[in-house]
Amino acid sequence: MALQVTTTRSRMIGAASALAIGFAAAPALAQDRPADESAPREAEIVVTAQKRSERLQDVPISITVVNPELLESTNARNFAELQGVVPGVFFHGNSGGGRTYITLRGATGLALNTGDEPVAVYVDDIYIARGVTVGMSDLLDLGGIEIVRGPQGTLQGRNATAGAILIRSADPTDAFSGHINASIADPLEFRAQAAVSGSLGGGLAARVAAGYVNDRGWAYNPVTDKHIGGAESFQSRLVLTYESGDFDARIVGDYSWTNNQPAIFRYANTNFSTSPTGALVPAGTATPNAPLLPADRKAIFKDDIIALDPGTDTTVRTGGFAAKLQYSFGGVDLVSVTGWRRALVEGTNDSDGLATARMGYNHNDARSRQFSQELRLQSSGNRRFSWILGAYFFDEHQFYDDDIYNLRFSLPTNTVTKYRGDLDTTSYAAFADATFRVTEQFHIIGGIRYTHDKKTLDAIIQPTNLDTKVTTTTIYAPPSETWTDTSYRAKLVYQPSRDLMFFAGYGRGFRAGGYNPFAVQPSYEPEVNKSWEVGAKGSLLGRALNFSFAAFLSDYSNLQLRAGVPTGGAIITNAAEARIKGIELELVARPGPMTRLTGNLAYTDAKFTSFPTARDTLDRPVDATGNKLPRTPEWQVFVQAEQDFELGGELMLTAEANYRWRDRIYFFFTDQTAQPWQDPANGEIGARLTLKPNDERWSFSIFGTNLANARIINTAAVTFSYPQVGLNKPRVIGASAAFKF
Repeated sequence: MALQVTTTRSRMIGAASALAIGFAAAPALAQDRPADESAPREAEIVVTAQKRSERLQDVPISITVVNPELLESTNARNFAELQGVVPGVFFHGNSGGGRTYITLRGATGLALNTGDEPVAVYVDDIYIARGVTVGMSDLLDLGGIEIVRGPQGTLQGRNATAGAILIRSADPTDAFSGHINASIADPLEFRAQAAVSGSLGGGLAARVAAGYVNDRGWAYNPVTDKHIGGAESFQSRLVLTYESGDFDARIVGDYSWTNNQPAIFRYANTNFSTSPTGALVPAGTATPNAPLLPADRKAIFKDDIIALDPGTDTTVRTGGFAAKLQYSFGGVDLVSVTGWRRALVEGTNDSDGLATARMGYNHNDARSRQFSQELRLQSSGNRRFSWILGAYFFDEHQFYDDDIYNLRFSLPTNTVTKYRGDLDTTSYAAFADATFRVTEQFHIIGGIRYTHDKKTLDAIIQPTNLDTKVTTTTIYAPPSETWTDTSYRAKLVYQPSRDLMFFAGYGRGFRAGGYNPFAVQPSYEPEVNKSWEVGAKGSLLGRALNFSFAAFLSDYSNLQLRAGVPTGGAIITNAAEARIKGIELELVARPGPMTRLTGNLAYTDAKFTSFPTARDTLDRPVDATGNKLPRTPEWQVFVQAEQDFELGGELMLTAEANYRWRDRIYFFFTDQTAQPWQDPANGEIGARLTLKPNDERWSFSIFGTNLANARIINTAAVTFSYPQVGLNKPRVIGASAAFKF
């Protein structure tokens, strides 16, 4: 996950130039390397997606690297705000419960307490099982992020059927240094981060970082007389490194606290019956598919008024440590990666999305702790035959306690149902991976991973009729389930020169099955992705143009999908077969020494090729074969331009502008012709002006996002039988300042 960029003038990389680093295409920064092959190469990007440090250009994987400059140039502080910048990836907004969805090449996460995600999230080399809580937190003191597309069944094998996101904290520096940055914006928000780093002597170095966010929220809730759509959070981290001869150690400890109040609302016109029970129109009517009334739509989309009772308010606390130890001997590296983490999520979720009364909502309390250990023995350096042998162990305990209130909402009675359970997951894996250089230009890569997953659930489902005070209890303790799988990858690589690569490969990814906490039913099946990919990356025109191209075809069996339950809660269901195919093109151009142009395009054709057992939003059987996969735009485009202006007094002014656009998306795998279950194509415009001296000791910026004030649905989920959605932020104007020492 390392990201290393060395340059004699980092301003020449610039904020927009960081986007070049972010491209899977970006083999190297063209403007930072002279055309003469014999000249020194001043900028190199090093990644570790294949468990060893390699030049990005030499890695035959569709991979995007995100660094702090990219986040700054796009005014993104977290994954949700990075939406639209990375091709083939859809970062959703806050979906409630402190969780967010991540869609990668058509496969969408579940954002459920007990579900595994198709996009594996690693933080400082540690797999984060509850990685859905990462998406709404600011990225603190970032070293780099590698976003790897396609199944990672061999090396990042834990449930990475769609891809992996590898996050790395910034490393300590040898010399004493630090930075402070802060920003303020309208709608009212304040952000600040700081870090101090340096050597402690004797080969030991440390880095301490902290951040704080106070975002009032862009929407107003007249029921509670509060703003919503914001959050308050605190983050902290300590990184220690030690180097002594052949032994290296890296220890990371972190803690974060976030309280968020997402502005999510019911995206349908909810009708009430006139029956004495006061319940909603009985199931089977078209109520969930009725569009919002024009007045309601105007209040939300134009006036930013979202009336909710009680509203959603969630607190997420996470923390843990990661320890990576490496000892080199005789041309071999022995690597140990140990991790422990804990996460607590608690709060109230307004799942009816109404202001008329508290009819459908829930209180949730979810806790998890995990331990993981990986051991690897691998060849050192760059050899003709490079190899890795490894073993992996993962253990997680989860506790969940959800009280779902259905007060004559979709039932004729006032009912609260308690869902409480303990889920234990144990996983063992052994893996091997190797690269053989047949010639200097032609390479063969192969890998295999065997996985053994076991899950045990001990739970109760306890409904209480609040009218009669009668409680019934159902014990839900199904037999333990075990799933095993052998995943593999094979690739052919042709690299005719240092600046050009072609690759073709096949990979298989696996995601374990599991249990549904809100329904007594058999476990859902494990998911398998078999994927073909061809690609090319390189530099042309004397390295004035960097490019990357990839075409892929993925066949999913038993694709895991999230569905709503009409009486409350959500379940995971399997689609028999789905086929996803697409292309991704990324370009970075330097038409002049002070000008930089970047852009990417993604096309994704994602359809169910067999889904005859689907159930619609009202839980009726329906054949969804031929429907599009939810939350997957067919087309996605991003373009950005950067221009530097040299001013007197050793000052530089950088102007940046970007545009991100996505095609129509569907929220669910059925009911796709109904307006409430889709959002049309739309895009956002952003800009930034930054002033700083050549030594970059300080900087001052003014920025704007969504300048045209486009209102776009950026997250959606099914609650009861209705779509509950959230919007992107309206126009944001702000200023930031940064100081380095």
